[in-house]
Amino acid sequence: MSSAQIVALLVTVADLALGGLISNGFIVTVTIRDWAKSKSLASSEQLLLSLGISNLCAAVILAPHYFSIFSNSTMSDDTIAKLFPFSIFIVTSRFWFTAWLCVFYCVKIVNSTQSLFLWWKRKISWLIPRLLVGSLIIPLFISWIAFRNILLAIKSKTMANVTNGTQGNTTPYLSPAFKLSFLSVGSGFPLLVVFLCSILVIGSLCRHICRMKGNKSSLKSLQTEAHRKAAGTVLYLLVLYISFVVAQGLAMAASLERKAAVLVTVVMMAYSPAQAAILVMVNPKLKQAAMQML
Repeated sequence: MSSAQIVALLVTVADLALGGLISNGFIVTVTIRDWAKSKSLASSEQLLLSLGISNLCAAVILAPHYFSIFSNSTMSDDTIAKLFPFSIFIVTSRFWFTAWLCVFYCVKIVNSTQSLFLWWKRKISWLIPRLLVGSLIIPLFISWIAFRNILLAIKSKTMANVTNGTQGNTTPYLSPAFKLSFLSVGSGFPLLVVFLCSILVIGSLCRHICRMKGNKSSLKSLQTEAHRKAAGTVLYLLVLYISFVVAQGLAMAASLERKAAVLVTVVMMAYSPAQAAILVMVNPKLKQAAMQML
């Protein structure tokens, strides 16, 4: 890559990182301000706050890593490797928080007479904070696997440098056990949850529209608009989620060419501001606060 292309890429990464910081910082600030005023935090606001904080942390941790790759900075492989468990914890937590947000929309919107679904609908406000806290166990476990492998990789690198004077790297921390745990439990299962929620919400919307047509009612009712907004939100999150998972999988599977690595980097860095934009547009309180600020 030419120097001009590298500069353009670094500017793009900086813009995306800054956009993620500003947009998610806005969500966190508005949510905490309303929390301080009302002395309580609704389930939806707990999800927004969790996603906002995780996206903020992701923008802070991932941006220096990508800067070091494309600017040939002095950040060593060992330093990048030591930051890797923290980035895995944040990314995996964000996956699970997104899944619970889609579950929340699904439970609130979809109408069903099944006893399990009705129990979820009654207990959703009680379940959300416990699901958020409980879902942190999986990222901690995956991060522990990554941290353990990193220690072994750094130890083997040090021994190799002492014995034969070669310069190793810390790529062994991407072990098969780590890849399997991350791609299955860390990202695959939350993706399946988001996908199933999308099917349920869209199916509920189609049934509702057909019922409205059969009753010759107006298709612009409040319930129909709520269905459409929930379906759009879940679909947007699903597409965004799939794009990030594909980019993450390509980055972990093999060494990419320079142009492919640039595309993967841009897609991964765009996740935080894109998700924040979706959350702001579908939340009336955040949307009103954004309009007032603009």
